[in-house]
Amino acid sequence: TASEENPLEVSKGGNQFVWDTRYEGAETLEGMIFWSASFSGAKAVPGDYSLELEVNGQKKTQVFTILKDPRAEVNIDQMKKQFDFVNTVNKTVDEAHKAIKNIRIINSKLSGFEENYGELEEAKELLAQSKILKNKFSDIEKALYQTQNKSNQDPLNFPIRLTNKLGHLNRLVTVNDFPPTEQDEAVRIQLTQEVESQLEHYNELISEDLESFNSAFAKLNLDYLTLK
Repeated sequence: TASEENPLEVSKGGNQFVWDTRYEGAETLEGMIFWSASFSGAKAVPGDYSLELEVNGQKKTQVFTILKDPRAEVNIDQMKKQFDFVNTVNKTVDEAHKAIKNIRIINSKLSGFEENYGELEEAKELLAQSKILKNKFSDIEKALYQTQNKSNQDPLNFPIRLTNKLGHLNRLVTVNDFPPTEQDEAVRIQLTQEVESQLEHYNELISEDLESFNSAFAKLNLDYLTLK
């Protein structure tokens, strides 16, 4: 799918762009290993769509139709329910994985602080706070993702965590065109609430604990640790 991060590249002469009829899925980080999970975007629901091409200030629009597979045993409204379900799950997973990305950056900076100022007496209290902060952030990451997974066989030994469970739910729901069941929706709600609880804790750490750490750090005039 063309986007700001993945622009549509063209060359001189005729060009062709193929859309797989899927929307953007959830972001996953390099090295993440999951068991039986799907974070792909939802399939576009059959119906009328339009595309717009703008070149040198001139715009052209073309309408096209995605046809329903004649073999499908469900109606378009039911397909739309699956579409909404997958997008909702992916949104939750995407937020969680973006938080994990930030957690890894923060913990890396905190480790750098400890390495550079571990012998500094006036930074003793901050060093203790740094270790506590890293543990708190790591606990959130471990609740969201199974950090012990290092190979594709590891999920056999280590229980999957929240985003993997949501990804597995998406995989089950998208095996065919049928809408999610009431049980699917109940599991999604429960898992989403657990993810949101972790993200709420994450946001509190960012706005309170980390802010307090940075304020104390600034008073030491070391000018080392900043969070963008």
